[in-house]
Amino acid sequence: MDKKKKKRLRNWLLVAAGAAIVIFVGSRLLAQKPLTYESVVAESKDITTWYSFAGNIEANSRETILSERSSTIDDIFVAEGELVAEGKDLINPSSGDNPEAGMDGEIAEIYVEENQTVSPGTKLMTIVDYTDLEVSVKVDEYELSSVTAGKEVKVSVSAIDKEFKGVIESISKEGSIINGVTYFLAVVKLDYDEALKVGMSAEVTLLKDEVNNVVTLPMTAIQFNDDNTAFVLKQGAEGIAVESQITTGINDGILVEIVSGVSDGEKILLGETAKAGGFGIGSGIGRGLQDGEN
Repeated sequence: MDKKKKKRLRNWLLVAAGAAIVIFVGSRLLAQKPLTYESVVAESKDITTWYSFAGNIEANSRETILSERSSTIDDIFVAEGELVAEGKDLINPSSGDNPEAGMDGEIAEIYVEENQTVSPGTKLMTIVDYTDLEVSVKVDEYELSSVTAGKEVKVSVSAIDKEFKGVIESISKEGSIINGVTYFLAVVKLDYDEALKVGMSAEVTLLKDEVNNVVTLPMTAIQFNDDNTAFVLKQGAEGIAVESQITTGINDGILVEIVSGVSDGEKILLGETAKAGGFGIGSGIGRGLQDGEN
């Protein structure tokens, strides 16, 4: 075969191979299904948000009785768990006056025994008023303006599966710095309940924001441009998904208040990022919508 025929054959082979590649790629593209979009409907709902703080149940009134001088304990007049009134004689020492209860309460612990010799300053017993309970919580300095004395709070104690009302009684005037953040100590007063025990873990919640009958969307429907402008996807002309800028208000981690840009009952499309469960710029913007979508 001469050179011209070989060259012509090679060119035909190249053309045929190129055509085969084009046909293969085209068939693959045609086989791909166009993007589809799920959707949600904006609804009018209420949104409430809370501040949340963790702490432990504590006794507000506690007294530790100390020996005033060296002596021997001749008699102990009370027992652990006994309720005593202010002024009651507690111990009879071999010398000096009998120590008295300085408050109403319960004998929480006795540290000495009869016939024991003690020196000045020895701890004899502790009295606790278990009807006067409170919770102390650390409050971030940036939340301090909302946590003021006299405000009502909810106190949840998971160990007994109960919720109580409480009132913020006081806030420390000086803060403590922990890992570069300043915290202030807030004391929450509790009503007595026999189920409450000192040391139990408690969660204190305080109303932060509340809106009623506002247009809302799930957080997954909200997306953001590079400049942090919030938008949603709506169905435009000829089935094209288009961005629509919105203004948002408060959110509770699930629902977002839509201040403007979306009406009650309006259908909003979920972009690819939303379907994956997160925020971001939705992919597929401007592409045609599949017939029969939600």
